[in-house]
Parts: sequence; C-alpha cells; structure tokens
Amino acid sequence: MSTGPIPPQGPKPASPPDRGPAVPADRHASAAAALLVGTLLVLVGIAWLLDAAGVVVPWRAILPASLIAVGLACVAGAFRGRQLALMVVGVSLMVVLWLAAALDWNLDVPLSGGVGDRTEQPRTPADLTRYELAAGDLLVDLRQLQVPPGTTAVEARVGVGELVVRVPAGVSVEVMARSGLGEVQVLGQEKGGVGSRIYTIADAADGRGTLRLDLRVGLGQVRVDP
Repeated sequence: MSTGPIPPQGPKPASPPDRGPAVPADRHASAAAALLVGTLLVLVGIAWLLDAAGVVVPWRAILPASLIAVGLACVAGAFRGRQLALMVVGVSLMVVLWLAAALDWNLDVPLSGGVGDRTEQPRTPADLTRYELAAGDLLVDLRQLQVPPGTTAVEARVGVGELVVRVPAGVSVEVMARSGLGEVQVLGQEKGGVGSRIYTIADAADGRGTLRLDLRVGLGQVRVDP
C-alpha cells in the first residue's frame, strides 16, 4: 500500500551547548563560608599577635563584630539559595560568645605569657611581679617570701589550666580567687561551676603582715594552700 511521498524535513534545531553539571547552591554557600571563616581566623590571629606585642586589643568587640559579619553574609545570600554553611558558622560564633560571657569578660585572663608548667618562688617583695600564663600549670610558692609589715599585693593569672598559690605561715591572707569555668579552692573553702569565686580573709595571730592575693583563671582551677 502506497503512503505517498515523504515530505522533506527542515534542518534540525541546534542543540544547546553542553554547560556541564549544574553547581548546587550549597557549594557556593560552602565556599563563601570557608572564605569568611578564613578571613575571620586571619583577623583574630593578627589581633592575637598585636596583643602578644603589647598592643591593647578590644577582645570584647572582636567576637560580636565577627557574628555581625556572618549575619550580614547570611542576609546577603538569602535570595540565592540555602545558607546552611554560613548558618553553622554563625551558630558556632554564638556559642563562643555565650561561653565568653559565661567566663566573665572582666576576668582579664592572659592570651600571652607562654604555655607549659611554671614555678615562681619569690623571696623578697622586690621579686614580686604580675604572674601570667596563657595555658598550663602555674605554681606561685610564697612560703619563703619575706613579708614586710603592712599589705603586700600578689597578682596571678592563667588563661587555661591550674593556678596554685602556697602561702607562708604566720601572715594574714586576703584572697580574691576567681575561675570563669572550673573550680576554686581556698584554705578549705571550695566552689565550682561557671563564674566561681571566693573572697576570704584569714588573720594571723602574730600580725607579721598581710598578703593580698588577686588570683584569676579563665578555664580551670584556682587553689590556695598553706
């Protein structure tokens, strides 16, 4: 059975060029998050370096500013797809800020001062200084200190670790010991948790003099032993 002549066919439309697999929006968000985190790390590293060099660094402003930067990045990218990676960075910064607030900004704990274990044994008031350690165990042994009449102040700070102070017999002791997160043990008294602090005065019978101890640890333990 004849079906008749087949009509001629026109040219086929050109197929669109191969553009490769589509890049998911989450990959762009991840790249943006990596770039943002890298930038923040560089800035915090520079601030830490300046702090170690003796330049006053407003640490209380750095973390909130970082959180604002992440929030603005999330808002700017909200119309281009999901921003899961940036949101994870933002939530992490919020946790760090919460911990920083819980550790009490006013602790004034050091970011410089070295890392490791250290023992200080001053013998005269002229030997005393402000003792600082960024991370590790710091022992300040005052049992051989020649305490003069009046009040002698001693300050010690540890960022992360343990601070132990041993006091001499026969002198009055006034202690303010604080730990942002950890434990405080002072002459038989003990407190633990977030924002632990003990203030106590132990008067000596012979009145040879008074030691005023200002002791602070950001994360860890403070201990005062006789």
